[in-house]
Amino acid sequence: MHRYRSLAACLLAVTMTLTACAVPTSRDNVEATAELVRPRFRASIEWRRDRAADESARARAAELLNGDLTLEAAVGVAFLVNPSLQVALEQLAISRSRLVAAITPPNPVGVIGSRKPGGDLAAFYPQSAVSIGVLMNVMALFTMPDRVAIATLDLQRARYATAQVAVDHAAHVVQAWLDYSAAQQTWLRYQSAEVGSFEANEAISAELNAATARAKLGELMGVAGWRDDWKVSVRLPAAPASDPDPAELEVAAMTQRLDLLAAAKAVDVRLRTLAMQRRFRWLNQLDFGLFRDKAIGGTSFTGPNAVIEIPLFDQRVAQLLESDGELHVAVRQLEAAQIAARTEIRIHVAELKAMRQQLQMFEGPTAAGDPRYDAVLLEYWRARSALALAAGDWAAVSGL
Repeated sequence: MHRYRSLAACLLAVTMTLTACAVPTSRDNVEATAELVRPRFRASIEWRRDRAADESARARAAELLNGDLTLEAAVGVAFLVNPSLQVALEQLAISRSRLVAAITPPNPVGVIGSRKPGGDLAAFYPQSAVSIGVLMNVMALFTMPDRVAIATLDLQRARYATAQVAVDHAAHVVQAWLDYSAAQQTWLRYQSAEVGSFEANEAISAELNAATARAKLGELMGVAGWRDDWKVSVRLPAAPASDPDPAELEVAAMTQRLDLLAAAKAVDVRLRTLAMQRRFRWLNQLDFGLFRDKAIGGTSFTGPNAVIEIPLFDQRVAQLLESDGELHVAVRQLEAAQIAARTEIRIHVAELKAMRQQLQMFEGPTAAGDPRYDAVLLEYWRARSALALAAGDWAAVSGL
């Protein structure tokens, strides 16, 4: 009996040693996601799990809100205190829990039974026999490397998806900052000039647009109701001398966009899942254990037991069909996402070209003070920031 127990203990020890190092800590998991965002936005994502972290994040955000709120500072504030990003990070922690479950060996199952003798010879036997045993799901140990690999791939997919949420949110902050900066410039222009009765409605509309844009930016930063005294006095930057090459953007987007990387990891997850199910199709249940029976005259019997499923009727056809279908769905979803990415880039390239042509119609030093020029300049930067998001390389493409 000691030999059997030693063998089981060694098997569990080796399995746990090989897989324990596969799980990152919660902080490391979030940091790995933040590393995916940093090349695109220099602001740092903070995961706030306690009051001290909340206070630290708010203190840093308050420093960014002092003075003129630049575009980069607005993104930094959003990464620090916006609650919707915290939701995405908490969901990332849930994905990590699946990896924890994958490396955790199953619990053994205890079995105890009592039997009473019967028949004509019952008087020659003890009043009852006791059977005590323990069973271990060995198949769970055999499939553990595959399950750990699948959970690891899925966690990588979740990191890409969470990083994409952060990048999307930052892009929305940029759009809101551009809108508010332009709307405020228009409103200030009306405030500083005498407005006739004909322009009064335009002045009211300008004030409304500025208030709406400010409220939207405050919401995206996560400061509404906490800090409402921030201000933006930075004007829209002038358009750069040239625009990025569309062909290069499409090629780079296939390897840089986080949502495409997440879709590719989903394909890897389905591939590994299907491979595991095919490998263990004919051996789905295998339990090993030890039993000890106390029988005639108090004599005890100890020995191994095994429980093996016989695949007579259920040969895992349904599971294989389902996994094969999910794999094909994941492949098609990746293809569809790639086509959609190319389409987004081409649309925003066309918008950018049109805005560039319109900007070239304004010449001379007075162009910057023309409301029509400011409106076109805003649309230019909106198109360019959208193109940067679609290309998956904000730092190189946005020009901001």
